[in-house]
Amino acid sequence: MKKKLMIPLLLSTMTFSMASSAQEVEPIYLGDDFTIEYDAEVNTNLVDARTNGTGINLEGSYVSLATEWREKVRLVLTGKLEEMFQNNDVQLNEDFDLGAFVSEAYIEIREVGGTPIAIIVGKQPIPFGQNVQAMPMFRSNPLVELQEIDEVYGLTVDLTEGLLGLFDQVEISAFESEAGDMEIGKIDGMSIRMSKMLTEQWLLTASHSRQGNDHLNSGTEKRTSIGLIGESEDGSLVGWVEGVLFSNNPEYPNSDFAITVGGQYQIAESTAVVVEYNYVEEELHQIGAGVKTELTRNLSVGAEVRYTNYVDQRDSDLSFGITFTYRFGNTGYSENENYLFGAE
Repeated sequence: MKKKLMIPLLLSTMTFSMASSAQEVEPIYLGDDFTIEYDAEVNTNLVDARTNGTGINLEGSYVSLATEWREKVRLVLTGKLEEMFQNNDVQLNEDFDLGAFVSEAYIEIREVGGTPIAIIVGKQPIPFGQNVQAMPMFRSNPLVELQEIDEVYGLTVDLTEGLLGLFDQVEISAFESEAGDMEIGKIDGMSIRMSKMLTEQWLLTASHSRQGNDHLNSGTEKRTSIGLIGESEDGSLVGWVEGVLFSNNPEYPNSDFAITVGGQYQIAESTAVVVEYNYVEEELHQIGAGVKTELTRNLSVGAEVRYTNYVDQRDSDLSFGITFTYRFGNTGYSENENYLFGAE
């Protein structure tokens, strides 16, 4: 997605725009009305955990294709590349599941009736929480399942000028709770996310969701998230905090509160260090640290270490991870702006 500034750059689902200083590959134009864009990201992740051993995976790798008509109607299809291979090996997956492969399949209609409103219909990530993706292997954050609602069919209404001037953006969604297939299930979920730029350096988000989880028979799940992101005037230092109140969560049935706190410092134009603390009530404490370097215009490398202490088991786990990420596409905003090798 297109972003603007460092603060929203850390968010995976908010819709801003970024002007890249790097040389861009133009989208494909079909006449004056249609354009075709594509993006892909390949992540090669090596993880060494004391409890689970060493393994390589392609988690987070994707390919995405979008067709747009007059910047008003947009069709997006996104697939998870790890679903194509057997156990993350070069061998194709014999049990390939199309529903698991397709993570996004939606239509976005902008400026409905000439107003600053967008409507998104289909299989999509539901706007909720901050979902900061600063750590090199951010999906190792134990709060990910509390911060994300994705791969579900639903309807989202995006009010890009906010609500009564109180917020800059309000996103309201109705969706199914069961994720990861190509069937439209019971629409038993509702959510709202409100965002406000308090100043040029501070962004506030507030979210609430209610999910029926009929397919789990675990009762209605509720989540409420409050988050704040701030950055220094030069953008070199970014900090964030997000707390989540929840109930009947399948991942943490005995908990009702979690929090994540982190910071990122740009030690060089191409390199940043990240620290993060995560806590889930009655479950765990986790401290993580990582470093990310943009090697070339499209290739980056990251390394991280996480120490997790499990409350109930009175045990701990130490894990290391290295990830190489290669990005390509013709949208322009997936390319690195500052990198070590080959810079002009």
